[in-house]
Amino acid sequence: MRARQRHFNPAHTGATAAFDARYGIAVANGAGVDTWTNRVGSNNATQSTSASRPTFESTGGNNNSPTLRFSTSGVADTLTHSISITVAPSLFLAVATRTSDTNKANYPPIATFCPPFTANFNMMYAAGFGAGSENWGHVPTDSGQSIENVWRICTAKPASTATSNSSTTVWTNGANETTTTGSRYAGDSADRRGICGDAQNVKFDGAISQVVAIPADVSNPLRKRLEHASAFSFKIACS
Repeated sequence: MRARQRHFNPAHTGATAAFDARYGIAVANGAGVDTWTNRVGSNNATQSTSASRPTFESTGGNNNSPTLRFSTSGVADTLTHSISITVAPSLFLAVATRTSDTNKANYPPIATFCPPFTANFNMMYAAGFGAGSENWGHVPTDSGQSIENVWRICTAKPASTATSNSSTTVWTNGANETTTTGSRYAGDSADRRGICGDAQNVKFDGAISQVVAIPADVSNPLRKRLEHASAFSFKIACS
């Protein structure tokens, strides 16, 4: 893999969210994370309540890479941010794993960028799709792939902001391309902007190493560059 792909910084693509567990974590291994610094230079993901902070694991990710561990035990862990994405096409990418079936039927989110009164075309879920609600997805698309106890690069590209007859395409580890057309929730007054959680207090047990969001129509070659950079960074096989 060429060096320009291995070390590609999503912040250089016009991303408004570029969270990476290898950067911007100012706490020691095993400590709660109050701030996950956004590599674009603003709009960090934060948590002021110590009991709700994810745990930084310097070698807890795939192949001993850094990650943030989120738990629903006791007070569920989550981070919030103020990043709104209200345009489409747009691109979302996450490197994540789910370690429990907790709340899987309730669409536990990996990352959300949905301000109040906005349709949920920009919410990536850890589970809730497909037979047995095992698969990750992005409304209305079931990826057909589970992230339970396995690390995956999850990429989603919603085609429009419509609440009906709108499609989303997803890829898992750069392959398994799936596109579904369907309906989305039209939105309400809730502020659904966060990492591992939304305003409905639905969380998941698992870990997240990277979250990227780009409010633009990203080309397939650029998407592949992003996926290959994530694959190199977190040692995940990628097509």
